[in-house]
Amino acid sequence: MSDVLYAVADGVAVITFNRPDKLNALTPEMLSLVFRHTAEAAADPAVKVIVLTGAGRGFSAGLDLGIIGSGAGGRVETDPGIAPQWGDDIGPDMARFFSGGWNALITSRKPTIAAVNGPAFGWGFILSLHCDIRFAARSALFNATFARIGVPGEKGSAWLLSRLVGTARAADLLYTARRFDGVEAERLGIVNAVLDDEALLPHVMDYARNIAAYSAPRALAAMKAQIWTAMDDSYDVGFAYADKEQDLATGTADFREAFTSYREKRAPNFTGR
Repeated sequence: MSDVLYAVADGVAVITFNRPDKLNALTPEMLSLVFRHTAEAAADPAVKVIVLTGAGRGFSAGLDLGIIGSGAGGRVETDPGIAPQWGDDIGPDMARFFSGGWNALITSRKPTIAAVNGPAFGWGFILSLHCDIRFAARSALFNATFARIGVPGEKGSAWLLSRLVGTARAADLLYTARRFDGVEAERLGIVNAVLDDEALLPHVMDYARNIAAYSAPRALAAMKAQIWTAMDDSYDVGFAYADKEQDLATGTADFREAFTSYREKRAPNFTGR
């Protein structure tokens, strides 16, 4: 069985780290598969939301340290060569700030949710930070391990944490490399909510299916671009992007479907067009 599972149902793509005996410690092959599956989901019109989670009792313990210096593992493939359903034709141009590979969860233009079901350390923690929304189980633990292994905040983690919680709190988590639980993560604003372990994935799937069923995917793509570029652009630039996208959106089939379904008192049938 693959070390990364991929499944699509009800408009939701679920990417699952699948090395539960190793707390889903990451190998180059696993990262390549995560990036490939993210690209597949970004290109698939049937996918409206992407969920990232781990099998067993952990999200991901981070990079498998056993492969460092061993010659095992291989190369991380960061560019699967799959064109996304939407790119810079919708919303602000994220290519100014982000590229493929690690940033694929951001540039996918589809809502991404991390269901953190246990320890999320190092690179596992960073992958969760690349998602738009995070929910955590009560057993979740987080750790930005980098200072204790002699490296800086890897893979954009300092940038992402500063954006989420501010510089002082980001400095605390990075400088001390201390572990913290889901309750503190919620207080800091890193996760949206903490749930009982057995309730986590059902909650996340219901949440994702609700977005997939009732939110127009083209609008979501534009909103995601707006959110991720909001802190880098001026108000005037952000306002202009919003006005431009609103003008385009009012001519779409999804815009018409939103009002038709409301009048007919039924669920919308959004197509992304």
